[in-house]
Amino acid sequence: MTSKPEQETGQQWDAVYNQRFMTMWYPNEDIIRFCALLIQKKLTHDRYEVKRKVERVLDLGCGNGRHAMYFASQGFKAAGVDISEQAITWAKDWANREHLDVDFRVSDIVDLPYEPATFDVVVSHGVLDHVTSEVAQRAVQEVHRVLKPGGLFYCDLRSIEDYEYGAGRPTGHNEFILDGGYERGLTQHFFDKEEVDRLFDGLFGIIYIELHEHKMGPDFKSKFSRWVLATEAI
Repeated sequence: MTSKPEQETGQQWDAVYNQRFMTMWYPNEDIIRFCALLIQKKLTHDRYEVKRKVERVLDLGCGNGRHAMYFASQGFKAAGVDISEQAITWAKDWANREHLDVDFRVSDIVDLPYEPATFDVVVSHGVLDHVTSEVAQRAVQEVHRVLKPGGLFYCDLRSIEDYEYGAGRPTGHNEFILDGGYERGLTQHFFDKEEVDRLFDGLFGIIYIELHEHKMGPDFKSKFSRWVLATEAI
């Protein structure tokens, strides 16, 4: 049975998607890089350098499905989950139009509808920083459950150095309810290095961790800052 908080969160994200926000149709370049570095790198139009044997990939918090679609287009068995019914409706329609077989489902990230050790890879872009730290920790534990031993987990998280840190109503340590923009009313958590370490401690070994930052014009005083990680299930 779906809990009331889960229903409310799903409805909030439905509202975001119904306004045609958060519908990106190309993969994030850091996920493409993750794939090329650790899974397979495309050498020619029909030849790959395989780094690791991978069959099944899960896009956690998939939105309209752009990363699940990317992995499916690369020949993997892809799946995607999101709490928004509207997002999953669009994802399924996209897969049908592209004639790609992708398993899209409506699901909470802390209660995934899969058996243990189902996936070789899980990716999560811009998801675990949009929930409370407690939910993020539970989600990482759930990712560990559905990953095979030694499976890969890509994740990125907003940093406390980000220009939007402090915007909104404080609800916890480095945590705010956004009070403006199309994500108004939603949680935004900003991670410091210690929080990142705690999130994965005992479950995943870090393969690489990077802090990606860039300044935005016209005055270049606003800085976008995000942690980017590739990890391996222990």
